[in-house]
Amino acid sequence: MTQTTLIMALLSPLWVNAAMTIIIDEQVSHSLKPDALQVSLSFEEQSKNADTIKKHLNAIVTVVKGFDPHSEFCQGGGYQLSPYYSYKDQKREFIAYSGILNFGCEFKTVEEYNALIAKLDKASTPSVHKTEGELSWVVSEKNQNMVKQLLRLELLRTAKTQADSFSKETGMECNLESVNFGGVMQPRPMMMKTMMAESVPTESPIQRDEKSSLNATVSYSCLKRLP
Repeated sequence: MTQTTLIMALLSPLWVNAAMTIIIDEQVSHSLKPDALQVSLSFEEQSKNADTIKKHLNAIVTVVKGFDPHSEFCQGGGYQLSPYYSYKDQKREFIAYSGILNFGCEFKTVEEYNALIAKLDKASTPSVHKTEGELSWVVSEKNQNMVKQLLRLELLRTAKTQADSFSKETGMECNLESVNFGGVMQPRPMMMKTMMAESVPTESPIQRDEKSSLNATVSYSCLKRLP
């Protein structure tokens, strides 16, 4: 899909016999089909014993690494361990340690997601609170990069076709002078919710196509044809 907006044409009063510059905003777009399931996983535990928290969270990290040894699906795995205190009569009293572990994951199928969740549930202890974010279809980074290149090539073809059209309409020799690419408008992501749900349905979420667009400012130079 292409879109053309004429910004301005700079020409002399006798433009038919003079040089002419045309500057146009061009836009092309491409439909993308989401190809990855994205989800956030959070694990939290509180205990007076820091070693207990470390043991339980490390067990979860081990499960994820065993399921995904090459980090193809999940990123993260580092956790925070912080002490909590209360204050009474200007005295600090230790309450407990709190440990938080987070992962951000992308899967190709809902079955892969379910397989990891089953392993985590089996290895996790009741004292560890698991929170799952919204499971959403997204366009993978690999797919986005591929489409960026396709959009650039399509925009250059569009600009060349426009130059030929200007030549035909004006009777002049119009050529592509410069193309200044703008930013690629990324497909609108289906972001994970800030407030994460306690559980997520195991059926596949709704998959909707997204649209990625690329803008460029294109300059054309037209000259009187030589006899």
